[in-house]
Amino acid sequence: MLAVKKIGFIGGGNMAVALIGGLVQSKTAPAQNIICSEPRREARRNLEESFGVVTTDDNLSVIRQSEIVIYAVKPQVLPQVLRQSASAVDATKLIISIAAGVPLAAIAGGLNLGDTTPRLIRVMPNICALAGASATAIAAGSGARTGDTELAKAIFDAVGI
Repeated sequence: MLAVKKIGFIGGGNMAVALIGGLVQSKTAPAQNIICSEPRREARRNLEESFGVVTTDDNLSVIRQSEIVIYAVKPQVLPQVLRQSASAVDATKLIISIAAGVPLAAIAGGLNLGDTTPRLIRVMPNICALAGASATAIAAGSGARTGDTELAKAIFDAVGI
């Protein structure tokens, strides 16, 4: 089990569902330690009923409550989501993005934290995560701390290797 109080997901689509399901079913993280922001009411209800996690439509609330924030949104909406959520992100948060094709520099720029270098990890799981058999690539940004990559690996090990 991860020694993390709260993991927040921004976006509750297929990849978030796979990750949340993997985390809960593998007991890597208990459901009460996971919160997910998702604009679609039906998707929120599905996450709550399937995994017992808390959901909301408020990204800022998720970020403020979480030690680890996983941006699980489509690449084309990530810049807007980063701009809208930047006020809640600080140097204590580990930020993980699964948005395909979005470089770490673009994520850091979108958060616009000024002189602060964010703790960023870019992760590229594949569709096999839905079956718990993903091969995942992990790249750490320059602000990542000792142990951040291992923490990201532990999270994504819940859906493969």
